[in-house]
Amino acid sequence: MILRQLFDRESSTYTYLIGDPGTRHAALIDPVREQIERDLTYVRELGLELTYVLETHVHADHVTAASLLRERTGAKTAASAAGAPCVDITLRHGEVIRVGDLAVTALATPGHTDDGISYVVEGHVFTGDTLLIRGCGRSDFQNGDAGTLFDSITRVLFALPPETVVLPAHDYRGATSSTIGEEMKHNARVAGRGREDFIALMNGLDLPPPAHLATAVPANRACGRTEPVQEHQTNDSTESKRRRETMSIATAATTNASGIKEVSPRDVDAHRAEVRLVDVREPHEFTGELGHIPGAELVPLATVTDAAKSWDKDADIVLVCRSGKRSGTATAQLAAMGFGRVYNMAGGMLAYGEAKLPLER
Repeated sequence: MILRQLFDRESSTYTYLIGDPGTRHAALIDPVREQIERDLTYVRELGLELTYVLETHVHADHVTAASLLRERTGAKTAASAAGAPCVDITLRHGEVIRVGDLAVTALATPGHTDDGISYVVEGHVFTGDTLLIRGCGRSDFQNGDAGTLFDSITRVLFALPPETVVLPAHDYRGATSSTIGEEMKHNARVAGRGREDFIALMNGLDLPPPAHLATAVPANRACGRTEPVQEHQTNDSTESKRRRETMSIATAATTNASGIKEVSPRDVDAHRAEVRLVDVREPHEFTGELGHIPGAELVPLATVTDAAKSWDKDADIVLVCRSGKRSGTATAQLAAMGFGRVYNMAGGMLAYGEAKLPLER
């Protein structure tokens, strides 16, 4: 097997190029959009034909190059049946695809996210974020679950032969590979731990959300496609008001430094009849001094992810709180669940009140 391990420094992502030396057919695993020219150069220089792009999960820290590679090479995209709906081939546990004469077996390994999948080929396993070198991926977003992650590692991956080479999607300390046997002995997250101990450990990590979560997840559910963002005026002139009313909430949005899509209070007021307004404050705040936006529904932050399970993922949703901080967290959480049209109201009810826009108390 032809194998190249390629690294993206910005996201600490490993992309893998595998190829069959006989047919010269090849696949890229977890490609990064910014590295597409590098990856295609390797394909060309090695005399390969790219036939597949394989994803281990919907990533939250970078945007995939899958769609662009499909357009430029004709390669088919593949991922878990629980993952991005844009792929050409959906894979379930135990299914095999062929890259030339290479048999690539898919193993369902959810837990980091609900769509985690690993690929086994010729004594190597590409583990995504499920199993890292001396670690594992987190389990606190994108429907992750610590208990499920433990099961995927110990019951699925650790069932492979101990000499199987482990090739993860990331490493942050300079390691490049390991083996199943090494990880069974030396991986501090799982070695010597029971399931409940692992769950307690993972649930207590208290990590900040990935910096690009709000933009990467929706883009990756579309195989790397992103919508252009347009700037908008924020003054209250007659012309700017007319423009706000003729623009959609999506084209009015901007993206902040954390990758979260934001809209101004005036844009919210202009479009509040067209969007789902979700106020994530507590009940006493909703009816308190700052009031609430007419038509808003109260869904406290602690309950948002459960409530959202029944919401339309294709609807325009605006999240609101006092200052924009809690609603920013909620926006990132919904984006991680696959909502592609969620927006944070910048400045919260403080800014909305200062603009003297319609209120209810």
